[in-house]
Amino acid sequence: MTHNLQRSEGFRISPAMVKALRRLAHGQKGLDEETYRAHVRAVGCESTLDLTRPQHAALLQRLVALPDSPKGRGNARRA
Repeated sequence: MTHNLQRSEGFRISPAMVKALRRLAHGQKGLDEETYRAHVRAVGCESTLDLTRPQHAALLQRLVALPDSPKGRGNARRA
């Protein structure tokens, strides 16, 4: 069903968008893979690749709201 919704919206998440989400989650916010996956599931999806536009927006909002990790701040300066 997720795939059909994506087609009807004309939205397919790009590799660059996936990379940016993961950089934000793991690099800047310091999330481990299990916690990142929990956030993806919380917006109603099992895989980042299957996100609809509203799910992508909701995930991004959730991640941005999290505090930066001290380690993440250093990574953000290098990027």
